[in-house]
Amino acid sequence: MARAWLLIAAAGVLATIGLLQGPLAGVFGCALALALGLLAVQLAGGAGRWLPPWIIAAGGAAIALGAVWVVSGAPVSGLLASLLGLVVLSTGAQASLYQDVPPDGIELPDPLSLRTQAAVAIDEGLRLLWAITALASPRPPPAELADDLHAAALRHRAAGFLDDPSGAHRRPPALEKVSLVQTRVWGAPRAEWLRFESEYEPRDPEVRDRYLAIEPNRTSHVHLWRHSDRPRPTVICLHGYGMGRIAWDARAFDLPLLHRELGLDVAIPTLPLHGPRAFGRRSGAGFLDGHPLQTNAAFGQAIWELRRLSGWLRQQGAPLVGVYGMSLGGYLAALWASLDSDLACAVPSIPLVALHDLIERDQRPMERRALEASGISVDLMREVWAPHSPLVHSPRVERDASLILAARADRICPPSQAHALWEHWDRPSIHWTPGSHLVPIGRHQTRERLAEHLRRTLVSAPPPTLSKFRRA
Repeated sequence: MARAWLLIAAAGVLATIGLLQGPLAGVFGCALALALGLLAVQLAGGAGRWLPPWIIAAGGAAIALGAVWVVSGAPVSGLLASLLGLVVLSTGAQASLYQDVPPDGIELPDPLSLRTQAAVAIDEGLRLLWAITALASPRPPPAELADDLHAAALRHRAAGFLDDPSGAHRRPPALEKVSLVQTRVWGAPRAEWLRFESEYEPRDPEVRDRYLAIEPNRTSHVHLWRHSDRPRPTVICLHGYGMGRIAWDARAFDLPLLHRELGLDVAIPTLPLHGPRAFGRRSGAGFLDGHPLQTNAAFGQAIWELRRLSGWLRQQGAPLVGVYGMSLGGYLAALWASLDSDLACAVPSIPLVALHDLIERDQRPMERRALEASGISVDLMREVWAPHSPLVHSPRVERDASLILAARADRICPPSQAHALWEHWDRPSIHWTPGSHLVPIGRHQTRERLAEHLRRTLVSAPPPTLSKFRRA
């Protein structure tokens, strides 16, 4: 309640400052004050996860408005407005942190720390951007989805996928026809660009044709950094949602550490519907925010292509293959580690692992009521998405070969997600940082922990002993 009154006080001061600056400034000041007042009412009523991003956005707008007033010759009023904006932004960040109860044994980083609040604000800003851009490609109405989802759940039960979801992922054919060319990547060493036809077909007939009609998505793209002297152990790096631009992906995965310092070969695939495989301007559109059965298709295609890629790398001489994924890539890393036991290591970082829980957490009450009225429940979504949920599968990679990297202030994939995977995987090694999803506070310690794990599982580990009856 105290935070709500703080927003109301900020609204009153902003309106007063604006009116003192003149009619035009008064319009902007009063409009922002009205927005803050409405947010304060919602905050006092205990609104859900949708609210903090808007409070943070209002704080950012107040800071911007203050900067305009400073430039316009009203420095005192502008600085005061910007200061109020910082207070509002801080209020939104703290409201975000306190909305989720951390898992047992995990403490929130200091909510009053400016560093923590900035990290939270950046996470929430990205969530708001995703929510706004998703309006350009809305999901079908719940009534249209209900029949499709119930039919899919019925198929999953009949096929036994709720008891053994691994059966939903067919073994792909070996990868033989590829295009491999040299390419330049901004800010990174020269790479090899591998392309091949995916040949994946979705299981769910309701989305099969429209999914296959996305022509760019039918070609898989992988960038490789391999050493010229001999085949090395290879780490396959899986990017997060909305990424898929190789120059940024290579930076995010700290290519110099993996390739130069650890001496590993590195492969960075572009996930389905991302980057050059997207069917719109927004990378990742339709992967998580389209038809829920299209989400099944995207995860199924990703695993299909990863299996083909890892088989090709082994044919090329890679003695060991491991996987390291961030966010959405962390989900896929955890899923793949639950399907194939021949991965040398699995490192899910800031992972998403329970998609249905995350969507329920972020839903507005009106959205939830509309879904439930159409017969779409959380339990139904759990059954629909069971084939790719890491928490439904059992891990097949050795416990000592697994490392989970998590952030205590993560507002996109909250700490409960990584903690649930840690529990499900029988508590393997886990490294917690005080940062958020996008702001890697404590990056040096995380880098060292990752390097130590990869040295032990990939660099120094002996290659598996193969029988003459078994091919790599």
